[in-house]
Amino acid sequence: MHLCLKKHSVDIYCHVASSADPALSSSRAAVAGNNDSEARQGRNNQRCWLLFPLLTILLIFPGAIFAQDGAPNIIQYQPVLSISGSMKLPSDVAVDQSGRIFILDGTADTVRVYSPNGEPIFSLGGTDVLKQPLGIDVSPGGDVIVADSGNHRLVLFPAAEKTPHYIDVPAAVEGKPSDPTDVNFGPDNTYIVVDNDNHRVVCLSRSGKPMWATGTMGRNPGEFRFPFLMDIDLLGRIYIVEAINTRVQVLESNGEFARFIGEWGIEPGQFFRPKGVVVNDKNEVFVSDSYLGVIQVFKREGGLIGVIGDGNGKITKFKTPVGMAISGNRLFVVEMFNNRVLILERQGQ
Repeated sequence: MHLCLKKHSVDIYCHVASSADPALSSSRAAVAGNNDSEARQGRNNQRCWLLFPLLTILLIFPGAIFAQDGAPNIIQYQPVLSISGSMKLPSDVAVDQSGRIFILDGTADTVRVYSPNGEPIFSLGGTDVLKQPLGIDVSPGGDVIVADSGNHRLVLFPAAEKTPHYIDVPAAVEGKPSDPTDVNFGPDNTYIVVDNDNHRVVCLSRSGKPMWATGTMGRNPGEFRFPFLMDIDLLGRIYIVEAINTRVQVLESNGEFARFIGEWGIEPGQFFRPKGVVVNDKNEVFVSDSYLGVIQVFKREGGLIGVIGDGNGKITKFKTPVGMAISGNRLFVVEMFNNRVLILERQGQ
């Protein structure tokens, strides 16, 4: 069994993470509970008495409460294509300027590349190159960068070369070995890396030289608890999903704290288990919730715009949505437990 499937996690509120959130059992990026202090766990256990009835309802009727409360604005998207096949528990997706679709099939240690119509073209990586990769990005020039979590490094697949390049992600001072779960091409020829196990974000030059790092374990501004996937907007602001802190933390391009988006809860504008984030060219921030099965859209300042839904005004329910990408008016969503990427097209524009 793949290592990502073996890790068992303890939720920050109760010992129910593996059943309440299937993606926690299949992704190493949200295994936070086992690393909490005993004192913190003791405080959290007290919350179980209040939250257990709520969690029980959610286990039986996932998304029901979210669907009933608040009547959020529906942002209409129509499914136009589904890509599946041999994938098993994919985690992230990226799209290049020509429309090619790059899907990270982490259990196979492979990047699968498809045409804009969903036809398989080629693959990158393999077990001799990648080990438990989780995040991916594609540059405007067609270079592909992968967060190679199991090898504590990044792997660059240059568009004009066949040989991959390896970039080590340095361990934190007095910390664990690095655990890169996502990476993006950053401004000024940099890589922005999420280091999950060390609760930080790292900026590296293209040669791998550390430029800056920020973060420690915690809940305050500039602190993280097992950050997972990320995206960068056109101005270089960095959006990081924190599955355990149940929020998106936004940093300026230099790593300074900017703001939070969302908080824990089941009402519109809140998250139960956020996993993926992507920002479009209008500065709309899309956040996937892997347990509630919804994708919410926020202003960059944090206000809720609406929820992805269909032309009938109904909220679209995805199955374990994780990584996402946007190209034009199309939204690409990894449905981990459906073993596919669902492609939707925005309506009314």
